[in-house]
Amino acid sequence: RAPIRARGSLPPGPYSTTLFNRKGSPTSEAHMGLDDAARSMSHWSSSCMQVILENFSQELQVLAFFVFSYWVVRAWRQHVRGTKRRGTKVLPPEPPTLAKSNAELRLRPGAPCGPRVGAADLAGDLAPASQIRAWEAQMLQHLEHREFTRALNMYRGLERDGRDRGFSEELYLSFVQSAVRVEKIDVVERMLRVMRRHRMEPSLRFWQTTMKMLASRKHFSACLVVHTLFSKQIPTDKVVFSCLINAALEVGDPQRAALMLERYRDAGIEAKDHVLFFRTYVALGDVDSAEAVFQRLGADASTLMLNLLLLTCVNADQPARGIRLLREAHDFESQGVQDIPLEKIVDVVSYNTIIKGFAQAKNSGQCFECLQEMVSHGIDPDDITYGTLLDSCIADNHIDAAGEIVNLLMGSSRPMDTVMCTLFIKGFVRANCLPKALELCEEMKRRKSAHPDIITYSVLIKALVDQHDLDRALGLVEDMKMGGLQPDDIILTHLLEGCRYAGNHDLGQKLFRDMLASGVKPSEFSLVTMLKLHGRCGAHEAAHELVASWEEQHEGRPSVIHYTCLMSGCMRTKSYDQAWKAYELMKSKGIKPDSMALSTLLPGMVAAQRWDRVLELVRLATARGQSAVPSETLNNALFQVEAAGGHRGIAEELRALMA
Repeated sequence: RAPIRARGSLPPGPYSTTLFNRKGSPTSEAHMGLDDAARSMSHWSSSCMQVILENFSQELQVLAFFVFSYWVVRAWRQHVRGTKRRGTKVLPPEPPTLAKSNAELRLRPGAPCGPRVGAADLAGDLAPASQIRAWEAQMLQHLEHREFTRALNMYRGLERDGRDRGFSEELYLSFVQSAVRVEKIDVVERMLRVMRRHRMEPSLRFWQTTMKMLASRKHFSACLVVHTLFSKQIPTDKVVFSCLINAALEVGDPQRAALMLERYRDAGIEAKDHVLFFRTYVALGDVDSAEAVFQRLGADASTLMLNLLLLTCVNADQPARGIRLLREAHDFESQGVQDIPLEKIVDVVSYNTIIKGFAQAKNSGQCFECLQEMVSHGIDPDDITYGTLLDSCIADNHIDAAGEIVNLLMGSSRPMDTVMCTLFIKGFVRANCLPKALELCEEMKRRKSAHPDIITYSVLIKALVDQHDLDRALGLVEDMKMGGLQPDDIILTHLLEGCRYAGNHDLGQKLFRDMLASGVKPSEFSLVTMLKLHGRCGAHEAAHELVASWEEQHEGRPSVIHYTCLMSGCMRTKSYDQAWKAYELMKSKGIKPDSMALSTLLPGMVAAQRWDRVLELVRLATARGQSAVPSETLNNALFQVEAAGGHRGIAEELRALMA
């Protein structure tokens, strides 16, 4: 009986027959003829094909359908491409993108929104001159009418079909100006690249207009991209290179600006145009190059150039070199013809720069030498001069020298300014030289041009309160009132702080009532200070009433900080019930306690052994899955509950909440 083959298995081939019997001797099939072998091979091949068709017929059908679909789509695309070449309307082009590198920007093909270009026009490289002029006139008209997108789409259509040659520089300049106006800087780069590809040589007017427009609109990066693309083609012109150097400095690339200075110098610049050299050297910190340019200019240097040179020296920590150059500038000033002196080069900014350099070097002695030299040349110090000198003296702890500055300020012919004097008073207060600050305040009272203002009094009152001198602080308040000034909430807060230091509760309450009666509107800081005063003196009922009625009387809602301050004052005197009362007031007002409030109140409830309140606070502290109070506080609460005994249920719940 023939064996049953599994589906998909191949039939036995011509060489798969048994060639040996069981005893190992060859059978007669080993000697069959060539005809039988060929017949067997043909039968085996047809059987294999039948099995393949049976098993892979579905896959072959899918493959055939895919090949047919691919052929159809390809034929359709070729048809559409041919339709586009004949000028049929298609979808609008994608917008251009700004080039991210210095590589060539490939222009994307777009839709022609202008005239159609037929097959007859494709025969030659260039369209007729009359046709080119017509297209250019149409695009210029669009740009003149602020139709930038329409003009750009028309240009793209011509460019796609190779019709963008032959246009004049005027068209590209109009495109650049319009693109800058509508903030399409990528179009500016695109037009410039097209001009370079067409080997056009833009005129000087083109470069000047383009660079000035880009610089005026602060497109500094675009300016540098233009320089990268056309560094050799850009003409050596001071307008063009001044824009490029400024752009490099604005983007923080002074090394690139320095490389442009040579061509800028060759552009026939005047003495006043050398400011860019000093700006570049300030950014580079190159004192030697800046000094070389200054020496070459001599008396032709301007005040701005000198100040930039001095700033370069100060930034390089070379103030001594700066003062030497400043003195040389004075020598240049004296080189004028008799009765026709040269224009002044050194001004007050020059000396202020050098004084600042010596102050940074903590050399107050040189600062005063600069001041004396400044006065000897007839240059009056200004507020910045005195402020810099004062900071230098305070930094070096030279209080006597600071006093000399004040005396110099008082004895000078320039009118004293309230702001400047207040600045000096703040400096003396920072230097713990309060008597000198009060002396200056008295001198201000005698001057007509520099009366103390409320800021001056506030600084001095705060300083006196910090030194626990409440009586003199109150005396300044009376002086202020006599001068026609009314205290504000800041001064009220300072005075209440002084009463808290002195423990004078009655005076604090009186000041608070008097200030409110005079029209002072207390702030949240005033409330905090008043609560601290009540808490220090044990007036918890007054503090509770103040917080409860604050929103109604002063149109301000107390925050969790104020309630925490109220509870803290109660805890200070172990008034645990008053603290819990403040907590309940906070809940009734809709204020949620924070971690500080819970950490303040929980130890008090543990000390009072109010375990029900402790459990409530712990539940609230662990409501979010993470404890809002320190773990030490919770552990202590659990230990105290277990030590008290008789509260096993509360202890187990506390342990579960802490787990």
